[in-house]
Amino acid sequence: MLRFDPNLRWMFTELPMLERYGAAARAGFRGVEVAFPYEYPAAQIADLLGEHGLRLVQILTPCDWERGERGIAALPGREDEFRRSVDTAIHYAVQVGRPMIHAMAGNLPPGADPARCRDVFLGNIAAAADAMAAEGLTLILEPCCRVRFPDYFYHRIAEGLDLVGELGRANVKLCFDTFHVQTEEGNLTQALKTAWPHIGHVQIGNVPGRHEPGPGEIHFPFFFAQLEALGWDGWIGCEFEPSRTTMDCLEWGAPYGIRAPA
Repeated sequence: MLRFDPNLRWMFTELPMLERYGAAARAGFRGVEVAFPYEYPAAQIADLLGEHGLRLVQILTPCDWERGERGIAALPGREDEFRRSVDTAIHYAVQVGRPMIHAMAGNLPPGADPARCRDVFLGNIAAAADAMAAEGLTLILEPCCRVRFPDYFYHRIAEGLDLVGELGRANVKLCFDTFHVQTEEGNLTQALKTAWPHIGHVQIGNVPGRHEPGPGEIHFPFFFAQLEALGWDGWIGCEFEPSRTTMDCLEWGAPYGIRAPA
């Protein structure tokens, strides 16, 4: 059976952050992902995960998200800062069950040289991947659509595949996010099959609006059947903004043991 985990930045936001873990468990989830858990001590989060029988699936390397940063891995001149962010993420990850770590590339500043940014990104990610491999960690890369991040370093699955191939690290994988792929390029099923050998994580969000499975362009029962047919045994992150309260938007998950508690 497919395994789903909610992103607690998007879901159960009716509750304070630390209460969202328990709410996710009561709804039938067995994993969660949290982009930036660093405001809480790793030991506290580890205890919370253990209390609710949850796995932390993915975190991000730190960046100043509130000020508009979307990572720094491809930004020339910030290599030392990126290295420190990787060290922070690794130190945290090994204490909370070794989740995957997504290193976001960043929005390119006006006038940036794309070739220079690519070289910086490859160098940064290669070093980060080697450091993570030493701790048994997987590094995740994710192209992001222009609609959400118009200045982002890369947008299409083919760009991600080229980078993964050039890096040549077994622990560098792609995140396949249905919202980004469908919005940027469409042809979701063929894109999934093309990227399949290099996918390390799957995330779901509908188009338009990035809401839950249901009304929208993507027919998720068909997409889930494709994942099962291909033999997916990883997690599927619920990377969407519920169109109503979280508990009112879980109907799609009933076949997978996810439902609003009575």
